[in-house]
Amino acid sequence: MKKILIVEDDISFGLMLETWFKKNGYDAQTASSVDRAKKMLKETSVDLLLTDLRLPDGSGIELLQWKNDNDLSCPCILMTSYAEIQIAVEAIKLGAFDFLEKPINPTLLKQKITAALSSQTLSASKKDAGADLQSVPTPHSARTTSPLQQNSSLNKSKNPMMKKIYEHIQLVAPTDISVMILGESGVGKEYVARLIHDSSRRKEAPFVAVDCGSMSKELTGSELFGHIKGSFTSAIADKTGILEYAQNGTIFLDEVGNLPHDVQVQLLRVVQERKIRPIGAVNEIEVNVRIICATNENLEKTIADGRFREDLFHRLNEFSITIPPLRERREDIADFVTYFLQIANGELQKHVEGFSPEAMSVLENYSFPGNLREMRNIIRQACLFCAEKFIQKEHLQLSEKNAFAQKPAILFNTEDEKQKIIAAIERSAGNKTLAAKILNIDRKTLYNKIHQYGLEL
Repeated sequence: MKKILIVEDDISFGLMLETWFKKNGYDAQTASSVDRAKKMLKETSVDLLLTDLRLPDGSGIELLQWKNDNDLSCPCILMTSYAEIQIAVEAIKLGAFDFLEKPINPTLLKQKITAALSSQTLSASKKDAGADLQSVPTPHSARTTSPLQQNSSLNKSKNPMMKKIYEHIQLVAPTDISVMILGESGVGKEYVARLIHDSSRRKEAPFVAVDCGSMSKELTGSELFGHIKGSFTSAIADKTGILEYAQNGTIFLDEVGNLPHDVQVQLLRVVQERKIRPIGAVNEIEVNVRIICATNENLEKTIADGRFREDLFHRLNEFSITIPPLRERREDIADFVTYFLQIANGELQKHVEGFSPEAMSVLENYSFPGNLREMRNIIRQACLFCAEKFIQKEHLQLSEKNAFAQKPAILFNTEDEKQKIIAAIERSAGNKTLAAKILNIDRKTLYNKIHQYGLEL
């Protein structure tokens, strides 16, 4: 039985991890400090070290360095809620096998634990970790790995619109064309960006996802382009920017419309000349990255308002993909809720087998205003409440009023979708709100469709 040492100062989280490991056939022990971990590592050999980055008496980096100094060959995986690319790079250089961001996805954790335990030497671990770092969700995106990354059911969508989207992905992926992904919040824009990357010639290089809305406006330039020590007050060390880190790979800029104007100017130079200049630096650095962007707002309106550069928009929008909301692809709801139930069972250590016919009917007729993100939360909560084999209607916590009486939206058959939109707008005398009601969709979806088909209405 493989021995695993968990170093985690959050007692409840450490106990949860220990229980999970034991249920999965591992011999796990927990230490709550660097000092205690060192003592345990001296007293007994372990097959894997899983350590938090921030600990009461030091850091996971310090423990990793101590492990190396004492010639302990067990692979090490770091986990943190305060991830930074610079720290991740430092950890990999020191020999960390991998890097995980909290909250931990059990499926992803199991894969990385299996990979780490199968490594034979520390040098092999370093080599594997260097290649595998590209799959670690970028700390700057401030979010966990997308729950859809391993969901093959999305690729096998029954919805005609989604089938067409996957045809477009296969068409554009082998090129270096910049792609703009449009759609409501939670529809899976990052998942589509990852599919493009994974189907491209850059798939062996990093994929870095950046949430432009979560970054400080004052530090966005430093995050993207890097800086040198002393270039501003808090620049206490050189910092590698995301664009340099993603060399030869793909950078995904989510909510790109939130980028400050001065950063837009610098990004335009990157797109045009493939060069960056870290803050405070004299020399430029050549970068070779593919840029994929996403937004749930109308960038044409932000351009008209003077908040987004038109020349940058056209550079980033060489090819666009509009992802329809869940209410327009109800054929896939059963597959998605089944997948999210599998994830919830793993996270909550439950064994719920499925959904009652009534519960499934409610889910298939619910409009999911929060799309896949809302769906995942609903299924997780239902799984938590369920003490039976099957989730019942009363286990579902839905946000809409009269959700249980929801009627399915009228679905387009996609062959004449464009003509239906044109007819609805003509019938409403150009009133987009009324046209959306006629089509039984919301106004934002209608605007996305107008943009998708390039309609001048």
